[in-house]
Amino acid sequence: MFVTREKYARLNRIYQHEAAKRAEAEQRVDEKDAAILRLQSLVAHHRDEHPDTPIQYQPAQGDARLRQRLDLSERARRALDSDRSELIAANVQLTREVQQLRDELAAARAVEGSAA
Repeated sequence: MFVTREKYARLNRIYQHEAAKRAEAEQRVDEKDAAILRLQSLVAHHRDEHPDTPIQYQPAQGDARLRQRLDLSERARRALDSDRSELIAANVQLTREVQQLRDELAAARAVEGSAA
């Protein structure tokens, strides 16, 4: 199959353009790979310098420990006091409702007794 000179030149230009684009893309991939390796080594170095191990907890000593325990007990007391206040209010409300129901029951029995 024969190809004209113009068609060959046009195809050759397209091929050269695509080859240049491919070489450029391969170069970018190589640069990205190098950047990734550089960053990975930087991360490894940083981890060597500052490891991700947890910080050792050292409990407070003496007065500081006593203050911590006092603060915790005060928080617990406040929470219990709040709960107690809510329970007392609920108990008062329930007592009123029971008294009201007793009064209604007594009135209903009185009405039944006078009707009989």
